[in-house]
Amino acid sequence: MTVIHGDAVIGSLPPSDIIYVNAGVAAPPAEWLKALKPGARMVFPWRPAEHVGLAVMVTRTEQGFACDPFMRSWFIPCIGASAAIPAAKFNRDKAARSRSICLTADKAPDRTAIAVIGDVWFSSQVVGGRRSQ
Repeated sequence: MTVIHGDAVIGSLPPSDIIYVNAGVAAPPAEWLKALKPGARMVFPWRPAEHVGLAVMVTRTEQGFACDPFMRSWFIPCIGASAAIPAAKFNRDKAARSRSICLTADKAPDRTAIAVIGDVWFSSQVVGGRRSQ
C-alpha cells in the first residue's frame, strides 16, 4: 500500500483505492472521481453552500459513482475547490437526498439533478437504480 500526501487540487491523482479529503469542497473535482478504481471509495466533506456541511462517501461502481451523505460535518474550505453555490438555492435536506454523482462530460444534468457544480452534478438517482424519494 502507498499513501500519497499532497495537494490534489493542483496536481493529478494516480488510480486510487481510497481518497480521503480533509477540507470542505463545493464538489469533488472530476479528476478525483476519475482517479477512483472500480469499487474504490472517496470520503469528503461536502460544503455546497455556506450553511450546508455533510460528510459524503462516494463509491465507484460499474454504473457510475454512488453517493452517500452519511452525517453532518464542518471543515475548513478547500482552497481551489470550495466556491459554494448561492445559499438561497440550497439546503441540507436537499443535499442529503443525493444518491449519485455524475460528470457533466459523460451525462448532462437531468430532472434528478440536486446540484450542478462545475463539471460534476449530484443526483437523487441511485446508481443503476431508481430515483430516491
